Amino acid sequence: GIGRVTVGGSFRQSSTVPLRAIAAVDFGKIETKLGVALDISGLFAIRALLKGSKESGWLETTYISENLRIGRGNKGSLFVLTRDRDAVTP
Repeated sequence: GIGRVTVGGSFRQSSTVPLRAIAAVDFGKIETKLGVALDISGLFAIRALLKGSKESGWLETTYISENLRIGRGNKGSLFVLTRDRDAVTP
């Protein structure tokens, strides 16, 4: 790859679908292997102001194990997430 995209925020469990989480993205950053970084957090703030809510969609977990999570998003996205135990601070 040419870099990394990092986004973060909060989640809450859906009150109607058991394995669905409602996402509210607060920050984002694009980093290239060339050392260029771009903070895109302001885009999420503008979107929240225009929508009247920070909630931006949902994620539904379809498979989960200790090291792997597979899910889909409200716009048809497929997510395959792996756990990097060294990246987690207890």
